[in-house]
Amino acid sequence: MRPWRDWLIGGLFFALAGCASDTNSAGTGEATMLIGPQLPIRAISPAEFAFKGQVTQVLTMRFGEQSINLEAQLVMSKSEVRAILLDSLGRRAVTLAWREGKLESQLASWLPPGIRADAIFADMMILYGQPAALQAALKDSGCALELGRASRLLRCRDKEVLRAEYELKSPKTLNGSLHYANLAWGYDVDVQSAEVLR
Repeated sequence: MRPWRDWLIGGLFFALAGCASDTNSAGTGEATMLIGPQLPIRAISPAEFAFKGQVTQVLTMRFGEQSINLEAQLVMSKSEVRAILLDSLGRRAVTLAWREGKLESQLASWLPPGIRADAIFADMMILYGQPAALQAALKDSGCALELGRASRLLRCRDKEVLRAEYELKSPKTLNGSLHYANLAWGYDVDVQSAEVLR
């Protein structure tokens, strides 16, 4: 298997065998992502994510009685956010790239129905975005973000939408664990993260 760095940076980034051919895009300007059904929130820029660097993750996603184990690589910089998720067999499940106000994505056809690229990215924004940027992005959506010492809770229209609890080794890195539930879409995720040092 080629190194993650090659997959993330090389020219084959979007040449995905076995994935759906459609590319989902959110246009420039006031791009929005769905954090839940009929719950759009304004997207934040890559520079407004709290973490900059490369992270490897192991995820367990549960949708009712169905579960999926995935490995992920995230790269966050001031100009773009990129993510690749593979299943336990090494098959490409999800590819996301957010830059210049546009979300480019590809999802594997074997993923459970209802998984949306913009919903995945909306989760990433709430989980990893800078609080001030998120509060500004949410102010016109009817949603509010409540911050704890190691938790985040998103409420929209007086209902809990996303709940996250962190166990990080340092507030400046993503090393450690995270559990979150997107109550609007009906799934929960356990995440183990380790920063990739260069």
